[in-house]
Amino acid sequence: MSTRMYINKDPFVERRGEKIIIRGLSSPIAVSQFIRCMKAGIQAGYSSFLIDFVISGAIFPNAATPIAGLINHYKNDLGIDFEFECSAMVSNCNIINPHDISENVPERDRPISKVWKFDSKSIHLLHKVLMDELRRTVVIANGAFEALEWSLYEIMDNVFVHSGAESGFIMCQILASSHHVVFDVFDDGIGIYNSLKDSVHHPRTTIDALYKCLQEGVTRDPEIGQGNGMTGLYKLVRYGNGELTVTSGDSYIRFVGGENKDNNHVTCLSSERQCTSIDFQFDYSKEVSLADFMTFNGKRFSFINYHVEELENERGEIVYRIAEQAEGTGTRDSAKRIKNEILNLYNQSRKIIILDFAETSITSSSFADELIAKLVIEIGLFQFNAIFRLRNMNSQMQTVLQRSVIQRMVTEFKTEDSE
Repeated sequence: MSTRMYINKDPFVERRGEKIIIRGLSSPIAVSQFIRCMKAGIQAGYSSFLIDFVISGAIFPNAATPIAGLINHYKNDLGIDFEFECSAMVSNCNIINPHDISENVPERDRPISKVWKFDSKSIHLLHKVLMDELRRTVVIANGAFEALEWSLYEIMDNVFVHSGAESGFIMCQILASSHHVVFDVFDDGIGIYNSLKDSVHHPRTTIDALYKCLQEGVTRDPEIGQGNGMTGLYKLVRYGNGELTVTSGDSYIRFVGGENKDNNHVTCLSSERQCTSIDFQFDYSKEVSLADFMTFNGKRFSFINYHVEELENERGEIVYRIAEQAEGTGTRDSAKRIKNEILNLYNQSRKIIILDFAETSITSSSFADELIAKLVIEIGLFQFNAIFRLRNMNSQMQTVLQRSVIQRMVTEFKTEDSE
């Protein structure tokens, strides 16, 4: 996974007069180069720029999110005008125009691999949308989802507790081939060093401040923060075989594979606006011990899983209403997203799940095959019967389901026999 930090001999970003050319967004090096180009352009007297994205490779959150936030800073805080030339790939990532989830965003707009802008009013909604999407996109190991859910909210909330910024920026990416989920949270605020320099912790340098912010209880003001957010994230990355890079001011620290690396040659906006970027990824297929992860200063931190609680009936069973949760009952893709979500619900709760088909008049064969038939094959018939209950299926749906299950089993048995 460390390939995301590689150094390219050619610049990711360069300036030609008022034109800034961005050739790559696969490394945070592009962020420093972008800032240097903007500083040089402004010093040369330019107040408007054309940003030309000529990107053919991958786009990663640790470059896309900070550059999106910086463009927002130059436009809104410094009054710089921009024009853009970009491909559909760049446009679809919302780099040049990050959406606020509370605005008129299409209800079914998939939030993954896009840059989002959030403030103190929209943080709850955006966090929920991102977590809901993860539930439906991949199956996450026991304990890992809860740990990620808590850590991500803490990091997003830190933007408003410590940075002094009015908004933050975030991008999530799923690397399915390696079972990793990636997040980058960026703000253009005062930076970690400035936040801690007048506190009891008195960091000597920016790098010292970055290391201190990972320690338990380190916070600018105990009255407004407990200092557990970054510590919890560090634990999650360590347990989850992941990576964590904290960049603020002129420095960054990076943890991967049990080792750490730091550097104090990062280009930042200014000593007053040092900005902060929290980039992390972890393996969502590996279980996380919540007892270890959620222990701070020797005390166990507990939380309520409100998503699971909202779906429970009076007997403690989870009632999953297909008509309310599904994005239609006619496509294999919709069924696959439901299957991922109900498996995640079981991993989180270990409770019986009722699949309620009330107010659902019809399902396609592909939907029934993907949601039920494949699930029976994947986890086994006895395990399926122990976990799931089917309710309120009309005769048409029952017929389609029975045929799908039989066909799927015949296909699987033929495949095994041929081997």
